[in-house]
Amino acid sequence: MWETWIIEIAKGIGELFLHPLFYVGFILTYILGSMRVKQERKLFHVRVEDSMIEMKEYIVPSLVWGLILSVITGLLGLAVPFDFIVIVGIFMLLISVSMQIRFLSPAYTVGLAFLVIYILYVTGFDGILNNSFFAFEQAIYPSIAVLIGLLIITEGVLIRKRGAIQVSPSVEKGKRGLYIGTQTTKRVWLVPVLLFIPNGMLNVSGDFWPVFSFGGTDWSPILVPFFMGFSLKVKSNLMGNVAGRLGNHVAILGIIVLALAVAGKWYPIVSLAAAIVAILGREVIQFVYKNNENQSNAFFTSGKKGLMILGVLPESPAERMGLKAGERLTRVNGQQVYNSEQLYEALQINRAHCKLEVYDTNEQIRLVQNALYEGDHHELGILTVDSELKR
Repeated sequence: MWETWIIEIAKGIGELFLHPLFYVGFILTYILGSMRVKQERKLFHVRVEDSMIEMKEYIVPSLVWGLILSVITGLLGLAVPFDFIVIVGIFMLLISVSMQIRFLSPAYTVGLAFLVIYILYVTGFDGILNNSFFAFEQAIYPSIAVLIGLLIITEGVLIRKRGAIQVSPSVEKGKRGLYIGTQTTKRVWLVPVLLFIPNGMLNVSGDFWPVFSFGGTDWSPILVPFFMGFSLKVKSNLMGNVAGRLGNHVAILGIIVLALAVAGKWYPIVSLAAAIVAILGREVIQFVYKNNENQSNAFFTSGKKGLMILGVLPESPAERMGLKAGERLTRVNGQQVYNSEQLYEALQINRAHCKLEVYDTNEQIRLVQNALYEGDHHELGILTVDSELKR
């Protein structure tokens, strides 16, 4: 028995590396990184962040959450048909090709796959799906609905924890024709999830898998790669603040969907409602945040309160001094600064050392200083709204 388990689990892990989407994700994140660097060079004449950030985020951080999620799905014994995995894969592939990253949310990919298999069943497309397996008296619908809820919760956690890491600064024209700063991010996370497909080699009794199980059916464990896409541009606040709130709301949506899915164990039709709530709820969240951004005033602007920092170059004097996006420079070497030209002139007072007066995002003032070396960025590695557009 245990030898069979070990063999089947090893095969299931191996299926992850045989899945075409596993490699599609690498290509997609490489393209995203290249496009970001190209845009940064166009605006600031320098690469702000490494082009491999998107690829690193794709595989490393999400593996931990994939492991946690796999433990949960394994204990629940979540079973899905192979047809469902194929349909989800098709949706993820089509969205990846279209580069519409935000639609890689599991609310769309898995939720729409749920609706597809339901429509195929009720319309009687024989030969496409195993209709007896998809009948409402079976547990397949609540099982998939639970998966949707768990994936959306994971998406919300990833957005909150990882959505604002190493964001890209950008500049665009505002409503009044003046240039404003924005922060943008596009992330694709790979979350492998342990699921069970029927008609395999594992014969698991219903007593061992008490939740959403099919007694007497042979099972095979498989690691299925799920993409979680996150795309956001903010102008009204720091990305960390906006992504944190958005992630919380997405996680709450996942909890609601999960609650409906659990109710679907006794009333399977509720599972259909869970999938619809997932799709509509995720779209409403995105619409509300986008609408708020469009109506809000710009945060990154040049003003009378000092020079706003839009971004900081890695390994620059600004990074060594702990300067961060959203902070304001008011004095440099004793001189007041309101734009990048005044910053440059103030730095010429002492080319070997600089003293800065900085207001952080909580309006707390601090004084920082640092030695300057040959080869350091001429503006300390500070990116502002007007720092390169004037060239």
